[in-house]
Amino acid sequence: MTVVEADRSPSLVETRLGGRFRLDERINVGDQISGTCGASWEAGGLSLWKATDELLGRPVTIYLLPAGRPVSPDLVAAVLAAAKVSDPRLATIYDTDLSADRPYIVSEWATGMHLEDLVLSGLPTPALAAAMIADAADALAVAHQAGRPHLRLTPRSLRWDSTGLKITGLGLDAALCGSRPDEDPMLADTRALARMLYALLTGCWPGEEATALPPAPRYKGRVCTPRQVRAGVPALLDAITYQALRGHAPDAPTRPLTPAALARALHGVRRPSLRLVDPPELAGTELAGTGLAGTGLAGTGLAGTGLAGTGLAGTGLAGTGLAESADGLDPIRRPGHAAWPWAERVQALPRESVSRRRARHARARGGLLHHTTLLRSAV
Repeated sequence: MTVVEADRSPSLVETRLGGRFRLDERINVGDQISGTCGASWEAGGLSLWKATDELLGRPVTIYLLPAGRPVSPDLVAAVLAAAKVSDPRLATIYDTDLSADRPYIVSEWATGMHLEDLVLSGLPTPALAAAMIADAADALAVAHQAGRPHLRLTPRSLRWDSTGLKITGLGLDAALCGSRPDEDPMLADTRALARMLYALLTGCWPGEEATALPPAPRYKGRVCTPRQVRAGVPALLDAITYQALRGHAPDAPTRPLTPAALARALHGVRRPSLRLVDPPELAGTELAGTGLAGTGLAGTGLAGTGLAGTGLAGTGLAGTGLAESADGLDPIRRPGHAAWPWAERVQALPRESVSRRRARHARARGGLLHHTTLLRSAV
């Protein structure tokens, strides 16, 4: 986070707000929020500070509002609503003083890298990107359930460090900017999450907002899918991202897009992994030599259905017309099911060659077995 030189006037340095909050460093507002709103903040007299709560001995963020001006009712309502939402992934409002002489808002100090810096420093794996946004979607689902949307979710609103995720500016940034979404608040927040997932997968920004990331490539006016931009993005994750960008729920296009729906879909993304299996475990099983023993699918009724090992069991996506291949890269069309409207030009994969089948059986006999594991986000 960029810190600008603090104003050393006695009124700001020697005085402690509320008798306990010591202003330490002034923060560049552009590091807190993307777009033009940061400049309008400072032009309007608002400043952002890193401060110390001397009573509790912890760092805090101070939104120092212009003195002598009445605080807007929208900002008061946003602060009161945000303070009622409790989730460790959402920056907490600690204290406020909205009196006219020196109004301020005290919020939790969020450490770590925001999404822009994270993407510019190097892309995570697709599996990790899915887990990161799934965690953010879970947190926003809690906020929406409490009736408090974010309304101005930008790449700089999400921060990660060794302890996990932190989302800043819940309702507060939108109230300070005076911005209102043109669409349903729940849809607006979820599509913003989809744009961030796209950025983590490709390194490009698919939205119209001004960010530090390069714009996503487009073809005939439409943003290219993640797989068209970066090789190695699993087909299922590509489909979830593209569906959410268009404003449709990943599990069913007819359902409304919500943070909870996006989180469920991303929690259902599975990634291939390798596990060493003792060869005697395969002896005497019905699935010996099939590559399915020990995967958790034995006895589920999925063996031989074409879905075993695809990572779709129990995700709500089985039988929808889109399944993921064993290598996690190419989609296949399920017989008897129409393709989803956003899954364009999906082609069936060729049959597995004899040589590939022999190699797979040889790996199983040698004790190396391919199976899938469910990716869970770290909280």
